[in-house]
Amino acid sequence: MTLPEIHFWRDPSFRSAARQMALDEALFHWSARTGLAAARFYHWETPVLTLGYFHRAEPGDPPLPEGTVRRYTGGGLVEHGTDLTFVLTLPAGGEAARATGMERYRWIHQALADALGDGGFPVALEPTRRSFEQGPCFSHPVAWDLRDPGTGKKIGGGAQRRSRGAVIHQGSVRLPEPLRDPRAGWISDFLRRLGETAVALDESICAALSHDAAARERDRYGSADWNQRTGPSWNSSGKRV
Repeated sequence: MTLPEIHFWRDPSFRSAARQMALDEALFHWSARTGLAAARFYHWETPVLTLGYFHRAEPGDPPLPEGTVRRYTGGGLVEHGTDLTFVLTLPAGGEAARATGMERYRWIHQALADALGDGGFPVALEPTRRSFEQGPCFSHPVAWDLRDPGTGKKIGGGAQRRSRGAVIHQGSVRLPEPLRDPRAGWISDFLRRLGETAVALDESICAALSHDAAARERDRYGSADWNQRTGPSWNSSGKRV
């Protein structure tokens, strides 16, 4: 599958984890509203932890580090700091949005693997179908995650969520410092593998997204009610278990 066009933002700014997550959600809603696929690439100034939308603390679990932020997508706990993080947003109706989660996950990670390999950093795809487990994301590889071909360790994964037919994918790839810069050359190749045409987001759109994200950070991602909520367990489909 290939997108006809993808709009991108190589974002070099250092922001709080709450603002980064708010920006990802803001871009998702912009994409759903405009019908345009988009991607944003960013990195982290200091180590931080994000956790999946459906994660809940179990009795006896140690408290999460201060500053931990709940994502808009599912998945497990992700330790950020030595990774290049990106969000890919797909409007409803397109082939990629209509694909199954596994098909879409494989498509994204194959494009990542090919772009990184051509950029001089070979990676392998995890072929084993393993079920999702709560806990540190990089300790539990699932099918089509990225792995170091030498050590076998997981170096790349992602989490998705569908809403009204539109899809948001948040991905994290642990890379050497030069390669995890949002302006790294391999990202252009990655975008070409996802879409026939790649167009940089206009600065005015980025400014509007930042304005939207400030409100989302205040009302959601900067809120203890959102980040530390407890309650019944939910599976990755949003069903109570």
